[in-house]
Amino acid sequence: MQASTIGSLEALLEFLKQMKIPVTSVNIGPIHKKDVLKACKAKATDRQKKEFATMLGFDVRVMPDAAKFAEDEGIKIFNANIIYHLFDSFTEYVKKCKEDRKVEDGSKAVFPCILEMVKDACFNTKSPIVIGVNVKEGVLRVGTPLCIPDRENLRLGVVTSMELNKKPINQARAKDGGVAVKITNDGSVQYGR
Repeated sequence: MQASTIGSLEALLEFLKQMKIPVTSVNIGPIHKKDVLKACKAKATDRQKKEFATMLGFDVRVMPDAAKFAEDEGIKIFNANIIYHLFDSFTEYVKKCKEDRKVEDGSKAVFPCILEMVKDACFNTKSPIVIGVNVKEGVLRVGTPLCIPDRENLRLGVVTSMELNKKPINQARAKDGGVAVKITNDGSVQYGR
């Protein structure tokens, strides 16, 4: 954080304290390259949260060499002459970073479910395997990896698409009844073998 006066610095500190954002360095005066270097150290300690690799400047100049260095190092500099504009732009940036992480990490989540194959409902025996299943428990979603636990956790593949009544769906529950699933694998697993 950089500010032109001590009072402004105190207001910025209180704002970040309320948001539970850690502060590594505070200073009065223009933003120089050495100040950006301190933000680079903070970025190195917490690579998961890029909103922590930022600098807030209130009513200060950003030196050209500092701006170039910050851009090269991936440090975001917020600078404003009105404190509420600074708060708003930083708050929006933090919100966007959190949303981006949710989207990125959401694809890694696996929702457990138990399936039962519908008798005589195999439509393709090789990859992609297409079979009819009933969801017994949980939620089956596109992207869910499937395995057979009693066969030494035999991995069948990943659900790449599903259909219910010939209409594509993204998830299926026990109440939905039978659904057709397409399971893609590396070709080492086939239906009936």
